[in-house]
Amino acid sequence: MKKIAKFIVEKRLIFFLIFVGLIIYCAFGIPKVKVEYDISAYLPDGTDTKQALKIMDEEFASFGSATVMIDGIELDAATALAAEIKGIDGVSNVSFDGSSPKNYKNGVALYSIFFDGSSADPKSIAAYESVVKTIKTSGYKYAVPTPLVNSYAETLASEMVIIIAIAAAVIIGVLLFTSKSFAEVLAFPVVFIVAAVLNMGTNYWLGAISFVSNTVCIILQLALAIDYAIILCHRFTEEKDKNPTDPKAALIEALAKAIPEISSSSLTTISGLVALMFMQLGLGFDLGMVLAKSIVCSILSVFFLMPCLLLWLTKLMDKTRHRNFVPKVTVIGKGVIKARYVLLSVFVALFGVCAYLSQTVTYCYSADSIDTSRPTAQMTAQNKASKIFGYSNTFVILVSKDTDFDTQRQIVAAVSGEELIDSALGWAAIGLPSQTEEGKVYYLTDEITAIDLTDMTGLPTEQTSLLFTMYALNHGGFGGASISEYKVVAADLFEYAFSNETIMGMAGDLAAYKDTLEFGKSQLIGTNHYRLVFNINAPVEGKQTFELIERLTPAVKKIDPHAIFAGSSMSAYDLNGSFKHDNLLISLLTVAFIFLILAVTFKSWGFPIALVAVIQGAIFINFSIPVIMGNNVFFFVYLIASAIQMGATIDYAILMTNRFRQLKERHCRRGAAINAISEAFPTIMTSGTIMTVASFLVGFLTSDPLISSMGMTLGLGTLISILCVLFVLPALLYVLDPLLEKTVIKLKRKLKAKDIKLPNPSDRISKN
Repeated sequence: MKKIAKFIVEKRLIFFLIFVGLIIYCAFGIPKVKVEYDISAYLPDGTDTKQALKIMDEEFASFGSATVMIDGIELDAATALAAEIKGIDGVSNVSFDGSSPKNYKNGVALYSIFFDGSSADPKSIAAYESVVKTIKTSGYKYAVPTPLVNSYAETLASEMVIIIAIAAAVIIGVLLFTSKSFAEVLAFPVVFIVAAVLNMGTNYWLGAISFVSNTVCIILQLALAIDYAIILCHRFTEEKDKNPTDPKAALIEALAKAIPEISSSSLTTISGLVALMFMQLGLGFDLGMVLAKSIVCSILSVFFLMPCLLLWLTKLMDKTRHRNFVPKVTVIGKGVIKARYVLLSVFVALFGVCAYLSQTVTYCYSADSIDTSRPTAQMTAQNKASKIFGYSNTFVILVSKDTDFDTQRQIVAAVSGEELIDSALGWAAIGLPSQTEEGKVYYLTDEITAIDLTDMTGLPTEQTSLLFTMYALNHGGFGGASISEYKVVAADLFEYAFSNETIMGMAGDLAAYKDTLEFGKSQLIGTNHYRLVFNINAPVEGKQTFELIERLTPAVKKIDPHAIFAGSSMSAYDLNGSFKHDNLLISLLTVAFIFLILAVTFKSWGFPIALVAVIQGAIFINFSIPVIMGNNVFFFVYLIASAIQMGATIDYAILMTNRFRQLKERHCRRGAAINAISEAFPTIMTSGTIMTVASFLVGFLTSDPLISSMGMTLGLGTLISILCVLFVLPALLYVLDPLLEKTVIKLKRKLKAKDIKLPNPSDRISKN
């Protein structure tokens, strides 16, 4: 190891130039990184939601839409405002029926606004801004449950800049307090910024990353990897105290000792992140890969860049040396040993109770469903709209173009028969009620005669017969049938009429059907599939909604085995299914990886059990708190927080255990335990405070409920782990030490001839 350290130190300028080149390369790569904001895009390929998303993206037109709710408006004014909005250039349609309780109730109006282009189309964006301006000018109080333009990405980016700035200030303050010289702190920001740039720039290699990884990675990288820079810096200070005249030699010695220490420490963190990559949900692979890569970038920056910085700062570090600000905590150690049985009894009781409670956590799978004390304006508007008008929860079923229209209507009937379904729309199920015969309904996909068209529209028979005659002449004649017997699919006839409206002179009479036809064709007919659209008057997720899907799945599949389900509720249902598998898998893999690493580190099977039990207890306590508070937990937050809490905070337990075992060589068991707490306290508090503060800042300052929930959970989990390591682990090590030492595997090494040292006779003479 010393040869490697010597090579790095002697070639430090070459490594510095390499890092300069890498930073330039990554700086150009950062803007090219694509960010995915839809979690359902990471679902396994075999799920209905993933298949449906791909089909809809490829086959169906994607028009922008927005939902606007206006409070304190009279019905006449609401109707007039709908007409005014519809007249705005770029607005294709406004869905508002003043007679329907789904659109107007108790002075509150709900508009569904559709635009000519996609949500990213400049024309649609301009139209949306005009809509908002029109509503503002009207003077009514309004809210937007579903905006066309989502400023989420920009808002999150601006929030993260503030969070990073505050976190950096707090972390520098912590490092100054725990440092041995003020100047050494200068190296930390440089190393971290370089590592962060390397990680963000190389994200371009992954093609696209999730908004979760893009948002929290830089903060978690700072919190997880700052330890490595601290370890090398403190090692360098210690070695320089032994060899003050040769800082280069001191650095070589420090690096040789720090490389194995940092490498072994990082393995537990990386193993927790790698476990995430085995999830069925692709989001786990995404976050695990990005975060694991961030740790690697941090390690490389510490090993190859930091030595150069430390040598440049060595004189300044000597001039700015200061006394140790971290207080001795011997009194805490004595208290822990004195109250060891009480502490262990309380921990065992909490372990059992919280293990049970953590298994009863209520999970949610939609970001809009997260229990949060800081709901966004959009979440508030959605909740209010749901209370007044019921839930707007679109549920989609895709069927092949080979599926006949009768089968499609059977599906619509089967789904519509459910109490929670309050609207249904399908190309084969668009009904055109009779104008003259009560109860008669024609469908756009029905074959109709001229008499049927008269019945449907109220147009004179002469006019409808002329329309049929013109259609027949343009499509090959009557084929032997009379004009009264000639049949045409209603949708085809309407389309022909609209394309010839100036000739037929029927534009005014048939205009009511034009929007229905055009909307239906663009939204319900794809290249190879039809889309059936329903509304579930229930939350996106929950027992009631999931039970509905479980009833509909066999019922619809019986009618059409190839039908594919989609929608927010279906996405949540699929996520729920993959989570049950992922939760168990990630927990087992994380524990297994860390147990193996610890077993090799301590050459024991007993110590790993003790350490994992303490941190697992902290995880149980962390996730029992939402149950006690009556809050839900976003499923992915649980997976991330538990994996990181185990992978990262186990380092604190390793440090404490190593100190205890080393001190036993010079002290009695009691003295070793007390001194271990005192010696490990500065490092644990430095690293733990940084992790806790960074996580809580994310939790308190970001407006996104998912990111906020993750920050709060990680911050609380880290804090609980610190307390368990400082108070529970030393007591456990003290009590179980005789038993744990028996689990140490003592390796026998075969001695070679050159290893055998024979006694020197002259030594015996001199001793005598």
